[in-house]
Amino acid sequence: MSNKSVTDLSYLREIAMGDDSIVIETTEAFLEDAPAAIENIQKHYESEEWQKLYKKAHKIKPNLKYMGMERAHELILTIEEQANTGEISEDLGEKVSEFCSLCHQALDELSDKIEALRA
Repeated sequence: MSNKSVTDLSYLREIAMGDDSIVIETTEAFLEDAPAAIENIQKHYESEEWQKLYKKAHKIKPNLKYMGMERAHELILTIEEQANTGEISEDLGEKVSEFCSLCHQALDELSDKIEALRA
C-alpha cells in the first residue's frame, strides 16, 4: 500500500464549519457503514448483480466526497455508471479491486484521524 494519504477531511471540516464533533460523528458513521458496503460492492460485482452494484455504488458515493477520497470517488462514478447501464468494461474488475483497496486503506487512515481529533 501507498504511504500517500487517500483521505482528506478538509471538505468535511469546511461543511462542519470547523466543529470537530461533527467531523468525528460523520467519520465514525462512515467507519461503521463502509466495511459492509465495500464487501457488498465486491460481492455484487462478482455475482454480476448490476442493479444491486449500482445501488450500493450510488449510496456510498457522497460519503467518499465527505472523506476526501478523490480516487475512490472517481472509481465509484465509473462503477456506478457501468452497473447502471449494463455496459461492463473488461477492466471493471480491476476498478472494483482498486476501489476496495483504497477504501480499506482509508478506513485505517480515518481511524487514526479520529483518534487524533479525540486527543
